[in-house]
Amino acid sequence: MTNWIAVVDDDMTTLTVAGRILSNNNMRVSAMNSGKALLSFMKDNKPDLVLIETDMPEMNGIDTVKKLRDYEEKKGLKAVPVIFLMTNDDEELEKQGAELGVVDFIRKPFAPEVFLNSIWKNVLKGKANKDAGKAEGSKAENNQPIDHTAVEIDEKQDLEHLNRTLKEKSDPNSALWVDNKAFASIYRFFARYIESYKVHACKVLFNFSEFRDISPLKKSFDDLMADFGQILVSILRKSDVMVQSKPNQFLLLLPEVDEEHLESVLDRIERSWTEYKYSDYVAIIYERELVSSDESVLDERKGS
Repeated sequence: MTNWIAVVDDDMTTLTVAGRILSNNNMRVSAMNSGKALLSFMKDNKPDLVLIETDMPEMNGIDTVKKLRDYEEKKGLKAVPVIFLMTNDDEELEKQGAELGVVDFIRKPFAPEVFLNSIWKNVLKGKANKDAGKAEGSKAENNQPIDHTAVEIDEKQDLEHLNRTLKEKSDPNSALWVDNKAFASIYRFFARYIESYKVHACKVLFNFSEFRDISPLKKSFDDLMADFGQILVSILRKSDVMVQSKPNQFLLLLPEVDEEHLESVLDRIERSWTEYKYSDYVAIIYERELVSSDESVLDERKGS
């Protein structure tokens, strides 16, 4: 059956990149943005593997896995394999992880081939352990058979979610501004569409940081971000999708956009933000990535 991977990270970019790689390799993906969400999820679900960011607010990877192991022991459950996603090398963290049975450590940002090799190796190892009672010497194959029924159900659920979101759209001529959960469903739908029809899309990630004290202003940082969101809505096409993935972060998905149009859109967004009377209080940096069935090109630019 289809391999089932749970990915836990408070960074929406990591969730979408990991989700795309796994989905394109016929794996079922469940994405969560906190350790608390994972612990709740694990009460009713049993994925083959969990990938979790070590550095998250409220509950980090170590504390989450400790609670997960305590829960599994209490319920008499077999420990699910866990891989840590790490931004920096940390020998002490790796030691703590190993004591909790963490099976591997993947550095971010990760190369797709390194990422997949670790997933396959540890999924297969976990499944081999489950089948320990079978004839000795039997070997797991790298290419697991696909549970087409499970894949079709996931696709149907994503399509239904997309249809519901479109029906709830207040302005049919503006870009689609959704929450993280809806964006994840839409992104998975687009990833399958891109792979099936050999088309492309572009992701743009905007990050903001205060570089001047905004306390004298009548507007809060959240107000400034809400205003930027309205700027995006006024410029983007109705086929474009956007999410405020973090308080200081917007992620856009622009389907079927060529380089010339993309440059025009980015210039208009930059110009509109520059003209915004509070823009000199907040610094903006954005990254763009071409998403296609056979290539991924990242280009980082600094905005005004």
